[in-house]
Amino acid sequence: MSKTSKYLLMIGIYLFLSLLFLIGIECGLRAFGYGVDLDHLSLLFLIGIECGLRAFGYGVDLDHLFLQTANGKYLYLNKNISRRYFTQSQATNGNVEFFRKKKQKNTFRIFVLGESAAMGFPYPNNISFQRMLKYQLQKTNPDKDIEIINLALTAINSYTFYDFAQELVHFEPDAIFIYGGHNEYYGALGVGSNNTLGSHPTFIRWAIRLRQLRLTQWLDSLKSHLSPQKEFSDNLMKYVVKEQVIPYKSKLFQQGLEQFQNNMKLVLNLFKKHQIPVFFSTVGVNLKDLKPFKSISSDEHSADEYYQLAQEQLQAQDSIAAYTSFSRARDLDALRFRASKEINEIIRELAKDDDNIYLVNTEEEFNRKSPFGIPGRELLLEHVHPTIEGHRVIANCFLEVLRQNQSCFSNKRLQIGTSEDLYNFPVLEFDSLAGEYACLQLRKGFPFYEKDLSTITPKTEVEKIAANYVRQKNWYQSMDQLYQYALNSKNEKLCLDILRVRITDNPYDLTFLGQGGEFAEIRKEYPLAIFFYTRSFRLYPTVQTAQNLVAIHLRLDQPDLALPYIEYILRNGNPKFNGLKELCHKIIQHKQELNWQSNDSIRQAIRSIYLQMGNQDAADLYN
Repeated sequence: MSKTSKYLLMIGIYLFLSLLFLIGIECGLRAFGYGVDLDHLSLLFLIGIECGLRAFGYGVDLDHLFLQTANGKYLYLNKNISRRYFTQSQATNGNVEFFRKKKQKNTFRIFVLGESAAMGFPYPNNISFQRMLKYQLQKTNPDKDIEIINLALTAINSYTFYDFAQELVHFEPDAIFIYGGHNEYYGALGVGSNNTLGSHPTFIRWAIRLRQLRLTQWLDSLKSHLSPQKEFSDNLMKYVVKEQVIPYKSKLFQQGLEQFQNNMKLVLNLFKKHQIPVFFSTVGVNLKDLKPFKSISSDEHSADEYYQLAQEQLQAQDSIAAYTSFSRARDLDALRFRASKEINEIIRELAKDDDNIYLVNTEEEFNRKSPFGIPGRELLLEHVHPTIEGHRVIANCFLEVLRQNQSCFSNKRLQIGTSEDLYNFPVLEFDSLAGEYACLQLRKGFPFYEKDLSTITPKTEVEKIAANYVRQKNWYQSMDQLYQYALNSKNEKLCLDILRVRITDNPYDLTFLGQGGEFAEIRKEYPLAIFFYTRSFRLYPTVQTAQNLVAIHLRLDQPDLALPYIEYILRNGNPKFNGLKELCHKIIQHKQELNWQSNDSIRQAIRSIYLQMGNQDAADLYN
């Protein structure tokens, strides 16, 4: 510790002890009945301290769920927001998802509430069911701005969902997606957590509000300086757990269920009050390929015994009995990092008979997509975090329920596409490698302690970038490095895939949109180029972008779609395009004639006009 830090610490300790001394004197004087009631002065004193701390810039902004960009046009998740629920040392960050401060008429806005599984952990920013949904819906709805903002955080639970919900209702969401339920015991403020504040919900919610104060932040900082510092050599899972044994059906087990049910009722009622539809999903769990973390003796078989029985039943090809036994092993697992069957039952019950809640049955779909109908490593990396394919399954579940319930959006309507379209989502080799490396790191620690795992020995440049990402967690820097590598190696496909990823991450970035259009043109992926250029033109129209769109539309024999951009170019001072406008009208007229009279001379006339333009691609269509 530096001399300055020691000095500041001593000042803090002195102030703290002085405050305790004054409080002691105050309590003594009150006990002896001295003086008159001046409680309002105490309140003013505390307000003065709070204002002073804010005036001097102490602490971080925990008042706002979202912060705005420097230009004031866009909002994004406050990176410090988890400090409402965690101590400073345990706070985690979510992903940055930009959306317009002022919602446009053509915008479809969805917020996603969830835990690490919804966030995409342990994969980088690009991999989550939310990103897949965002990519698919934007591609199938190019005339709309699709904003799907992921607010999922690691190690939080339903207390956070409700806290977020109270602010979200003011940001004009068209829908809310919820995928969560694994963290009711060990997530922030959970009944079995090291970070709990008791079991009384009202007190906990007041405590969340108090943590927004700079005075509270100062006291938290002081406490962390005075307390022995823990070395986080293990993962966060180890440090959030207080009660490692929570028996099935015990009092603490029931408290966790009640916590989830009561908080989610408040969440759903709040959104219903504001007429915001909620798509509420059951959660998937690894049953087949994960041994119980903590097996304890009971009046019946233990978790380990049920797990062993399930394996024997599966080997005997009795998949129905095996599913029952695997499920029982999960429920009896006393270290509660996986949602029990009761959590999904609560979700189904809450969605039942409520016309504002739409059940997304991911658990059932995980069963259907898994070998023997029992979810395992095919869809889940370890206990609860989906594989890339698992995220596709979740995304498709939400898409199907969206498809069936579009009436809930009143005048708005979305083109949904097919489940096969989800496989066009750009998954990079970097994504897979980074997820694999991070998962290996996770499984070596608590509560897995798997010692026989392979070590990471990156050899290729992509492997090195992925390994470095896992160490430093700087996704944007990793993407820059990967893009530079793709440019240097002249890998145009990788360049384009990276740009597709960056555009999904920030659909309002004109630089990425322009570069994406250019690489799509180079690779002759003209529909994709049109998508990028059109979006860029809608955000910030320029003559150059209009010229790009004219060239591609004419190359694809689409003169009618080229005309609006020609008109824009003419309005902005380029009379040379007058001739091109006339030629387009002639082609359109000839094509109309072809609709009712197939004639070689007409086809030749169209071909000649395209050749006059220097457009060999379109001319060849009329050979």
